[in-house]
Formats: sequence, C-alpha cells, structure tokens
Amino acid sequence: MKPQPSPANLRRETGSRTGHLQQDRARAPKTKAAGIAASSRRVDGDFYKIAQLTSPTDHALLGKVRRFAEEKVAPIINQYWGRAEFPFELVRAYGALGIAGAPYKGYGCLGASALTDGLIMLELARIDCSIATFHGVHSGLAMGSIYLCGSDEQKQRWLPTMQRAEKIGAFGLTEPEVGSGAARGLATTARRDGRRGS
Repeated sequence: MKPQPSPANLRRETGSRTGHLQQDRARAPKTKAAGIAASSRRVDGDFYKIAQLTSPTDHALLGKVRRFAEEKVAPIINQYWGRAEFPFELVRAYGALGIAGAPYKGYGCLGASALTDGLIMLELARIDCSIATFHGVHSGLAMGSIYLCGSDEQKQRWLPTMQRAEKIGAFGLTEPEVGSGAARGLATTARRDGRRGS
C-alpha cells in the first residue's frame, strides 16, 4: 500500500502539482504566531463535509467558532501550554460566541442539534484540544449536569450566566496523587460552611 501524505504536507504536494506553491510561499506569514495560525488553517478537519448538513444559521455559527479558534486561540495557546496556564483572557470572547450549552433548550441556550454541537467541538479541537476540553467540561459536564439533574431554581440561577460564560463550570476529577480516579481514591471532599455559592 502506498503511504498517504500527512495533512501538513498535503497542501504542499497538491499545490506543487497545480502550480500554486510559489503563491503559497509568497503569502507565508512572517511571524511565529502568524505561522501557527496559518498552519492550523491549512486542513479543514471536516473531511466528509458534514457541516453542509447543518442549517445556514448553524453553518454561520460554525464559521464564527472557526474564526475565534484561528484568530484568538491559535496565536497565543502555545505560550499558555508552555507555562501550564489557562488563557482566561479568552473567556469573554468564548462567551460572546453563545455556544455554551448549545444543545440545551431555554435559559439562553441555542437548542442546537447534536450534530451542530459536535461540529462546534470539532472546530475548537482542530486548533487546540485544551480549549475544546474547557468547552466540553463547561458546556457538557457542568451545564449538562445542571440541565439534566438540577432543580428549576438551580437551572434558573446557573444556566443563563454559564451560557454567557460569566460563571464557569468545572468538574473535579483529577488529583496529583490519584489521577482521574472517579471510581475510588479521590481524597478531596467538600463541606458546606453555611454561605451560598455566588
């Protein structure tokens, strides 16, 4: 079986066959950050064109998510990875996308299809898996738990602000000495001290 080109080399190989290689080199970014952003744009990621199955409104939303990932996340994320820090400066722009809790109905959520929700994740993960994980935990594990299991009071209190990313949800799972031992071994506990959370 003949080996297939990697996605990183695919554009170069197809470009050289069609005469576009010189044009690609002329448009090459001049800075490292711009190079990272440009290289992440080379491969669409939706190899089977599944996004074409979404409505025009959802397709436009996916375009917004792609631009956010390429223009806001890609230029800075490697610096944060290197420092083992989270880019909190992106949370406001993330909230403005309106994608948190996308498949849920009400509470400011979009009520989008599972397909659109999955494609949102694809667009985020195409650029950076940590931002996709943040979205999955905030939107899925945290908001989803409240949406599916919370009381009406809890839903009204938390979901609208979480949808706007004014409040961030988390899922306590990993500890330094245990790893992600949800079944047993976690040492962290919680105790209500009489004050309500804000």
